[in-house]
Amino acid sequence: MTDNIDTQDELALAAEYALGLLSVQESDAFEALMAVDPDLRDRYAVWVESFASLTDDIAPVAPPAVLQRRIEQAIFGVPAQKQSLFGRLGLLGPVFVGLAAAVVVLVGLNQSGILRDTGPTYVAELAAEDASFIVFASFDPTARILDMQRTIGVAREGRGLEVWLIAGDNPPMSLGVWPIGQAQASLTVAEAHATQMAGGVLAITDEPLGGSPDGVPTGDVLAAGPVAIAL
Repeated sequence: MTDNIDTQDELALAAEYALGLLSVQESDAFEALMAVDPDLRDRYAVWVESFASLTDDIAPVAPPAVLQRRIEQAIFGVPAQKQSLFGRLGLLGPVFVGLAAAVVVLVGLNQSGILRDTGPTYVAELAAEDASFIVFASFDPTARILDMQRTIGVAREGRGLEVWLIAGDNPPMSLGVWPIGQAQASLTVAEAHATQMAGGVLAITDEPLGGSPDGVPTGDVLAAGPVAIAL
């Protein structure tokens, strides 16, 4: 199926796909090719391993133990059946730490398609423990624009995605609903929320189409991650 694409083009496409730089249509086409071309899958795997190795020299930094409890309490309050959700996802475990380090590397190399020319002040990696849902985010506090690139994972059938900011002990604040069917999203953050972005936690939940009807998270947490200063 890739006979009309030379090796160099395949390598370039595989690299751009691994970095999340392709459009939705291009990504769909590339995935269709990979499904029938084992050589193309191998090229993609080589790029993934190569990019992952960029974090080998970065020492992991474990988040404070209290952070997970604060996230659970902020989103779910007291009910035990929902408090256990973050524990099941393990969003702040070793996988998340490694992915967060990868974000910093990508920011430093200016390879992410979500970064604006002016350069973001804050970045975040939102990920599930099993890497089934991954989002790269950058926030420009001057323009108050939150740019996000979803590289892995999709909304469930008939459901939507909503983005939340958890700052300190405050209740989760909705930053907006992810555009349906889009891999990228740009949300204008209200000034009151923008001032609380530093040191906060971003989370994405599964919600009804159009967003939570109650103004609070009602569905599963698909991914979450702390906001950090870009290096």
